Amino acid sequence: MSDSTLGFVPSVEDMGAAIAAMQEMIANDEELAHELKEGHTSGNPMALGPRLPTPEKWAELQIAGAKANAQKWLDNTTHPKKNFKEEALRATSIARYKDSMSRVIAEGTWEGGMALVDESEAMAIIAKRGTTPYSQGIADRAAKILRRVRELYDARLALCATVDALPTATESDREAKMIANLRGLKAIGAARRS
Repeated sequence: MSDSTLGFVPSVEDMGAAIAAMQEMIANDEELAHELKEGHTSGNPMALGPRLPTPEKWAELQIAGAKANAQKWLDNTTHPKKNFKEEALRATSIARYKDSMSRVIAEGTWEGGMALVDESEAMAIIAKRGTTPYSQGIADRAAKILRRVRELYDARLALCATVDALPTATESDREAKMIANLRGLKAIGAARRS
């Protein structure tokens, strides 16, 4: 039976501060920076590589993955698990869009427009176009993807190092570590937007 009490879970703000501190530590410690960016020089062969791929390799992997999954995208898009029209008209979906679409919702044009949608027609258009628009759209954004990955790299590397240092002895420690990672990602996103 799992331990029902979580270990200490840092807040988003705590994780933001920890990431900033780790970034500073990495910037001022050549050995740590080398270990994280280039890999360990000794030890378990499974942990010898870099903690994250280089920004260039990371972006390349994202683009290659998107291209490789183009058919999966098409299959999933044309055979959705839920009816997108019904989901779009759910009260919770409408509430989620109110912030960004308050004018459209207030006028009733969202509901009216969605009521006119023909789901089978939309799926037929997607199926006819195939995977090219998806994979080409990713390929066309290669420079943007690389720029974003470069912008995120230092913070993500610091987050990895911060989370790696958290305890994992108990199930509650491991659960807390997962939540800390999520909160760290939120902190990185918040820092980017501020």
